[in-house]
Amino acid sequence: NITEEGEYRKRAEEMQSLIRRQPHQNPVSFYEGAYDRAAFFEMAKGMENCREGGERCLGCFRLRLFETARLAAEGLPEEGVPFDCFTTTLTISPLKNAAAINAIGEEAAREYGVPFLPCDFKKRGGFQRSIELSREYGLYRQNYCGCVFSLSH
Repeated sequence: NITEEGEYRKRAEEMQSLIRRQPHQNPVSFYEGAYDRAAFFEMAKGMENCREGGERCLGCFRLRLFETARLAAEGLPEEGVPFDCFTTTLTISPLKNAAAINAIGEEAAREYGVPFLPCDFKKRGGFQRSIELSREYGLYRQNYCGCVFSLSH
């Protein structure tokens, strides 16, 4: 639900770059969902002035996690085998409600039949560790969630 396409592309490229550079025990694939700005704005109608973390954010999480669950159930296009599970990095932010995100993830998991891996990545120094890893790998670190409304508040 990143509203500016340039920002969306930048983040997708950073993720692919990190996957290429970071060592992995098992193969890691990157599957990019469709960029759909219109779906986000349709969901956000009437909630443009909501505070950060409010109803608009919950709607955004729902939109994103349900789409992720749907894609996880379909699996990679070339393989068609469902993913073992799905999760989100949204919980790394100190501004995001991990309990709400995890509850929405569990709901999406039930609907699509793919387990959700609940997390709170900011716990136990996770947010600070994410900053350190960003420096170590020279990653772009955005200063907002990607929603154009969060920039104006």
